[in-house]
Amino acid sequence: MTDDVATEQSAAFLLDAERIQKYLAFGFVPTYPDEPLTLLADWSRRPKLRADEVDVGDLVRAGVTALHSAIEQCAERGPGTGQQVVLLSGGLDSRAILGGLLEHFDRSEVVAATFGMPGERDYDFAAAVAAAAGVRHERLETASVEWTTEGLVGSVLARHLPLPFPFGQRYLSYLLHTRLGRENTFWDGLCGDAVSGDWAPAEDEVWDWPSAVEDFLKVHLLPGTAPLLPDTFDPAADIPTEPFHPAELLTFPEQLDHGVRQRCYTGTRRLRDYRINTPFLTGAWLDFMLSAPPRYRYDQHLYKEVLKAAFPRLFSLPTTLHGGPLVESGASRLARGARARVRKTADRLRLPTGAARPDANARIRSAYRRPGPIQDLVRANLTDLAGRDLVDETALRSALAGYGPHADSLVTITLGLELNLKAAERQARAEPGPRP
Repeated sequence: MTDDVATEQSAAFLLDAERIQKYLAFGFVPTYPDEPLTLLADWSRRPKLRADEVDVGDLVRAGVTALHSAIEQCAERGPGTGQQVVLLSGGLDSRAILGGLLEHFDRSEVVAATFGMPGERDYDFAAAVAAAAGVRHERLETASVEWTTEGLVGSVLARHLPLPFPFGQRYLSYLLHTRLGRENTFWDGLCGDAVSGDWAPAEDEVWDWPSAVEDFLKVHLLPGTAPLLPDTFDPAADIPTEPFHPAELLTFPEQLDHGVRQRCYTGTRRLRDYRINTPFLTGAWLDFMLSAPPRYRYDQHLYKEVLKAAFPRLFSLPTTLHGGPLVESGASRLARGARARVRKTADRLRLPTGAARPDANARIRSAYRRPGPIQDLVRANLTDLAGRDLVDETALRSALAGYGPHADSLVTITLGLELNLKAAERQARAEPGPRP
């Protein structure tokens, strides 16, 4: 699937109190159109297979074929005149795309791009994969980035208004896109985890719609945001009382994930005016994966087997999924399991296990309360937000001071709100006219 990103770009969009409350509660603005599964538009909605009517080996081979077909479908729509760029992390989806690209393009045409810092698993694992694949690896180190309100507002306007969490990894991704240029074709693993079963219930789980809604709210409501919201705010107020489609088509938890979270949050990361291929949203891959027996989609089991079969060399390197490779010996798997049990026991007993490697967002947020340009930027923008009289100023001051277990999250979400408000105002100045 090649995406032309549709955006809601009303200058008044974020100035609506109801939408502001949703943004503060979720980090994005949930909407519920008549057909919310727009990201799955290429899916033919074929019936699910039963586990007793398929051979697992045949299913894996069909998955390898479907994955290659997905890459090919995107490439055939026009590869563009530049390089084939994959935003490479330490996870599964971008690595799968890289493997597929190497079977359809010459190595000299493929570029891996990564942001972060040495010592972060995504950054280090991606570097190892790019080296093993023999492709050029473009890197953006967080420490070299100039963080400015002007740049962040520009990154919002380059995507979607309102943009969830514009401060952090999304800004780094934006900078990588602009550095590499619009003449290239970018490959995005959008919805790779969701389609492959990351949110799929177990085969024996039975969900009704109210339970799915309750679980959706439990997972996606941001912790600690109650001080920012009025007592009358009801996060479930707009959620339809009936499912979007029958459960036989797609489980209720997945309907909410694809129809709301993926569409309103994850999907907004795509930049406008860039050619972006999303192979996990092509018909070939959707038809294969969404018709697979639930037993094999659960916990991405089938997906992992397909990746091991398709690209064994790339997936013999560590992933961020569990810190180890997908392709590993029995002894290695046992040793990794033993280490995980030791860590779990130590966590339960509150014993030290050594410092975990932070990700890019964690490093950035650690600068909120450290003197420097990021702290200055945060304080300036939250001061502007307090002057709008939209959010309780006491809650803002407490978050800035680091009070409470969710202080960093509150700073991030309120900073994101202010950046979106500034973006809406800039757009209104650039496009004068009556407001809806």
